[in-house]
This record gives sequence, structure tokens and C-alpha cells, in this order.
Amino acid sequence: MQLSLVTVYRRREPHLRTLLSWWEQERTTLSHCEWIVIEADEKPSPGLEQDLERHHVRYQYLLNPGILHKTKALNIGLQLAQGNYLVPFDVDLIPFRNTLKRHLQLATLSPQVLITGYRLMLPYQTFAMSQINQVLEHATTAPEDQPTALRKHLLQGERFGVMPLFNRDRLLEIQGWDEEFIGWGAEDQDLIERYLGETGYLCRSPQLVYLHLHHEAETQWSESEVVTSNRHKYYQKRSQTSKSLVPNLHSDIDHLSILGQ
Repeated sequence: MQLSLVTVYRRREPHLRTLLSWWEQERTTLSHCEWIVIEADEKPSPGLEQDLERHHVRYQYLLNPGILHKTKALNIGLQLAQGNYLVPFDVDLIPFRNTLKRHLQLATLSPQVLITGYRLMLPYQTFAMSQINQVLEHATTAPEDQPTALRKHLLQGERFGVMPLFNRDRLLEIQGWDEEFIGWGAEDQDLIERYLGETGYLCRSPQLVYLHLHHEAETQWSESEVVTSNRHKYYQKRSQTSKSLVPNLHSDIDHLSILGQ
């Protein structure tokens, strides 16, 4: 098994149906992949486990009333996973054409580099795979590629990427996701920082494109106070363990100035 796809699920049936449609279309070319769905909710969805089994998807239930504990669910997926690589496979992201196969190829060729992709935002909750060309006409770029976010990446050294393919052994070594992050926000950046440390590299490839299905703001997940708490936690941890790129940037500029004299 080369790749484990781990999806945290809660009441997103239109998205899940679209992703299952993609899976059935691509599964014959993804024999080296497994897909695990972790349902985190106050009770299991009736018939979901049996339905997923018919699609050759593994299912695990996590009792999770209240705010979605995504990091805990992902760590359960990490313990269940059998692939050499693992990716948190969001239920609202659809790999575009052969993106997933290409993503795995790049990851295996670059053990010191964490390969991530890009996403295009769609105005639809669901679509038929046969309509992909029409759907792409309405796609827009993602928030992380807007100027304010790019400044954080380029000037403050924040590392972020879409659908990072992690080495499973390395994830186990750093004990997976920090379960102090509850709900949405910054848990992915925190994991990337710890996974890469000071010797790893992050690379985003424009050849890896994922289509993001539309959804409204989620209750018990992405409320402003939850996001604010998680962002505060991330920056607090980052200030203790990471160095901003800004000093390094000035240092490099000074060095280049000296070389030019």
C-alpha cells in the first residue's frame, strides 16, 4: 500500500457523494491507495458504513458531540493507515484529472520535500464528473493565493499547502496532529511546521490541482472564537519553535550587497 487517504466526515453528504463518484471512476488506477473515512459526530449516519464498504472504503466512527475534533479523528486515521504516505483528504476536495497519481509520484521522488498543490474554488456543492469542463469555467483562485496570505508565506515564513502527502513513519515519529487544536484553523500549518522542522522543504506545484466544492460556514467547527483560539495557539507555538524569514531575508540582502561591491 503506497497511499492512505484519510477523510474526516460530518454531515456533508453532497460532498461525499461527489467524492465517491470520483473514487469509483478512478479506483482501478488507484489500486495502490486506500481510503479511510472517520465519521466524527454525536451518532453514526444510518447506513453510511455499509454504503462505504460497497465502494471499498474503510469506515471508523468517533463519538464527537459538540465542536468537531478534526485532529483527533485524523490521528485515529493515522493509526489505521497502512500506506507509506498519508494525506488528510478533505471531503470537499476533488483531485483534478491525474493529480493524485502525479502527486504521489512527486512525493516518492522527493523524500526531503513536502509536496503540496493548489486548489480552485467552485460555486457548486456537487457536480457530475462528465461536466468537469463546464465546471472549470466558473472556478476561482483560493484565499491562500490572495495578496494578504501570500505576504505571510513569503515574508513571515508561514508554510501552507493543499493536500500535503506526508510520510507515515515521519508522522508517527512526531505523534501526528496536535489534538489541542479543536475545530478549524491552523492545525494543518502546525503539523507542517513540526513535520518539516528546520531541515525539510515545502514545495507547491501548479501541476497538482484540487477542486474545492462550495459550502457555507460550518456550525460547531469554524465559529470565529474557535478559529481565533486556534490561530493564537499556532502563533504561540511558532514563536517558541520557529524563526521568521524576515531576519534571514535581510541577512541574504546584506550578503548580496557585499558580493555586489
